[in-house]
Amino acid sequence: MVSNTESFSIRSSFSKWAPLISTLLLTGITYGVQRTSLALYASELSGSNITNILVFLQISSTIITYGLFKGIAGFFSSRISFRVKRKNTMRIGLGLLVIGSVSIVLAQYIKLTGLILGNVFIGAGLGLFFTASMSALTEIAGAEGSAFSVGSMEFSVYLGSSIGSFFAGLIVEKQGNNFAASFLFALIVAGVAVVVGILLLRSVETRELVKGTKEEILLDSTKVETKWSLRNIVKTPTLLISYLAGHFSRIMDSLIVLLLPILVSSSYGFTATQVGLVTAGFTLAWAISMPFTGKLSDRFGRKGLIVIGLVTEGLALVLITFTKEPIHVILLAIAAGIGTAIYYPSLPSITRDVVPIVKREQSFGLYRASLDSGYFTGPLIAMGLAFSATKLNLWSDTSDIILENQLKFPFLVIGISLGVLALLFLFLAMETRPGWVQASISLKHGNKVKDVYIKLNQSLEAYIDNKELDCCTNILLEAKELESDADKLVFRVTQALYGKVRPAPDDYHFYKITDTLDTSIGFTLRSMRKLLMIPRQSLPKKFVEYLKIECELLVKMITKAVDALEVVCIQPLSSHPIFQEVHDLESKLDVNSHEGLSCITQDSGKLNPVEALYVVQIIESLEQSANHIEDAVDIMKIVGLKYQVRPLVI
Repeated sequence: MVSNTESFSIRSSFSKWAPLISTLLLTGITYGVQRTSLALYASELSGSNITNILVFLQISSTIITYGLFKGIAGFFSSRISFRVKRKNTMRIGLGLLVIGSVSIVLAQYIKLTGLILGNVFIGAGLGLFFTASMSALTEIAGAEGSAFSVGSMEFSVYLGSSIGSFFAGLIVEKQGNNFAASFLFALIVAGVAVVVGILLLRSVETRELVKGTKEEILLDSTKVETKWSLRNIVKTPTLLISYLAGHFSRIMDSLIVLLLPILVSSSYGFTATQVGLVTAGFTLAWAISMPFTGKLSDRFGRKGLIVIGLVTEGLALVLITFTKEPIHVILLAIAAGIGTAIYYPSLPSITRDVVPIVKREQSFGLYRASLDSGYFTGPLIAMGLAFSATKLNLWSDTSDIILENQLKFPFLVIGISLGVLALLFLFLAMETRPGWVQASISLKHGNKVKDVYIKLNQSLEAYIDNKELDCCTNILLEAKELESDADKLVFRVTQALYGKVRPAPDDYHFYKITDTLDTSIGFTLRSMRKLLMIPRQSLPKKFVEYLKIECELLVKMITKAVDALEVVCIQPLSSHPIFQEVHDLESKLDVNSHEGLSCITQDSGKLNPVEALYVVQIIESLEQSANHIEDAVDIMKIVGLKYQVRPLVI
């Protein structure tokens, strides 16, 4: 199974997009209730002495278990989808979410074991569901909106998490610290998510590989084997760093969930309301910003936003350790959330940009495994850093605040690590998604140009078959109408380029591609108009054969050029073999043009001098059309080379 390469918009695919986003919102609410209540409930069951390493392990065991099994399930999600289809994988994930919620409800009887067992099922369920959802949403949005689709997904999940956190706190407070009531609420929401998943999640599958489609072009041109290997990531620095950054984003999130509330409450003396504002500020800033930052990533590219986001988040984490003012900590938590939102949607979008299409869903599973396993390593790293800082006095020389130093040190180290990741991305990673705002318009224009050439070929065939001149002229007029439609698209590309304060990267390249292809039409139209002025019986037989071959080659050439443009827009890695096919066709056209001139030189037939001049001009015009198509492909090649990361070796 491979993904569909057509470019969808959210508007045109709302019936597919809305049910999935709604289900993600419901799973987010379920997770949000447990995210808020679990740490406190685990602490209540384990004891409250955080300086004891065993107690710390007990409190963090729920997050560790959740991250471990979520990562494992994410890794195997694509294999399960291949066997039972994606929608059934999603439903299995939602079923496991319900089972985990039931186990947590029963934790009042089986204590901490129930919480850990519940997180095994919840982690596995959400790992399956989120990985399959990410693959589906990036397909629905298409190549031009993959980061926006990821941002929308995470927005719905974390908005749901915020809603769940609010209701969890409200229910626990109203029920007199009765955690079971909040977990029962989470179970009900999970049940609703299962119902929605069964009834509404239907249009989430990929299409089968069809011979002659762009999927086949991508598959053939990358020569992808059936076995996916980890060495592909290791040998592609851009992918490797993006997976590592994803892992650290979860480590950071586990710090926010596990340590930040303890730090600001026990060491900074924040009230419960202020603690809530800190955690809610981070989560809401992250959730609300992601659709916008995802759109920016699709508009301006991945690399710059990732670097800015990592630096912003890392700096905010470091500064949190140097201030105790509630307003400052709240603002820094919001800044950390915004920093996360800036880079977070771009990371999985790099996988969509780079990995061969036939292996994309498997690579998303690998990315999710790297991402979510951060919930497993995060608490362990936090614990190691905290207990290695017992003798550090970076913030104070007073020896009676060992706990404060312990809690601050992980934030300092992880903040610096995020800065190092930003530097690695800046110097070692390549941009994988230019700001191709004009790409979709250029592609529409290319298809319109192809339609013009097909019409012109039909007009030529009618002329060769000695049909009425009116028939040939009418077909030519249809081609002229298509050319007018193409001109409107040229105007849109031009308007978008020069009508904005800051054009996106490579807008000018797509403008030149569009303008060059559009110019090629003019030469062919002029040649056909002149041809219709020459009586068919006046042309030598060899020249008629030349014309037939020339126009057929032109149609093949423009078809391949448009295919090349589409593949460049989807995945630059796969485009270069198609460029070579266009150049091979242009070489055949050159040879055929030479033969056309030779046959006229040797035998002018019944042509008068003016008609003979027209014939020479027709040959030159058709050759000019081919040259302009090749020029447009050369510009596509520049774009393809600019954004081609290290080829994947499988």
